[in-house]
Amino acid sequence: MNRRDLLGFSASLALSSLPLRAQTLPRGAAFRFGVTDVFLHDGAIHLWQDYLQNQLGMPVQILQKSSYQEALEALRSDEMEAAWICGFPYVVARGFVRLCAQPGWHGQPWYRSYLITGAARTQAHSIVDLRGDVFAFDDPLSNSGYLVPVVALRALGQTPQSFFRRTFYTYSLHKVVEAVGSGLADSGTVDGYIWEVLMKRQSQAALKTRIVAKSRHYGFPPVVTRKNLDTALHTRLQSVLLSAKNDVQGRGLLRSLDLQDFLLPQESWFDGIAELARVLDGTHSPIPLSAIYASA
Repeated sequence: MNRRDLLGFSASLALSSLPLRAQTLPRGAAFRFGVTDVFLHDGAIHLWQDYLQNQLGMPVQILQKSSYQEALEALRSDEMEAAWICGFPYVVARGFVRLCAQPGWHGQPWYRSYLITGAARTQAHSIVDLRGDVFAFDDPLSNSGYLVPVVALRALGQTPQSFFRRTFYTYSLHKVVEAVGSGLADSGTVDGYIWEVLMKRQSQAALKTRIVAKSRHYGFPPVVTRKNLDTALHTRLQSVLLSAKNDVQGRGLLRSLDLQDFLLPQESWFDGIAELARVLDGTHSPIPLSAIYASA
């Protein structure tokens, strides 16, 4: 892990130790909901905003954040009420955010991290085969887009700097796929949900890639609220999301995201990510490569 990544990770941990003050929203204030790069098109953002406004009965503002670190900082400083984030940021920020709802992909609360490379590169079947590549990461606080492969490298006694020829961050899972599909990167790491949906929609970038390996299952990126948000509002948002599959507008929103429903989240669904985080910070011994990735 390079210094930039370590500083970002450490800063996130430091945020979780700050004190909390209970807050309610002023009358007429907008409910601010943060997103990073989960949405596959702008239309889904508008559907999300319209659905939440109609169901919550209050103005809703969608705030697009450029990184998970930025999203966590906004939640911690009370600049947002809720956000759809990755499981790794959730594990880091448990001190000041709480689980609200879990998207159900194929009806399950799980997803996997994919290693991908160019479609013509048929001989790569493991992270071991990617040695010397130019490699694309998503975000230093992404589980699928950073944490999983970096912990896998620990099992090999390697770091990204020692194993790859060069690495870079795209700060977008879609852009990881684009980087690999265009040849800007030889390989990369991506959320399996994003890759599968892009393939389903015949994305030209995704069609130029193939899966090298899939990780074990981890908790799907959750919707969280800041812990000092009024409990009644947290519960309202949770109820709205859990019932989305039961009304026409909610089902339209779910279809736009290629999701089936929202589930009541369980802390245990993030145990696997928490274990990876402990390996990253040195408080857990390395995990065998075979326990992280399976072949595609």
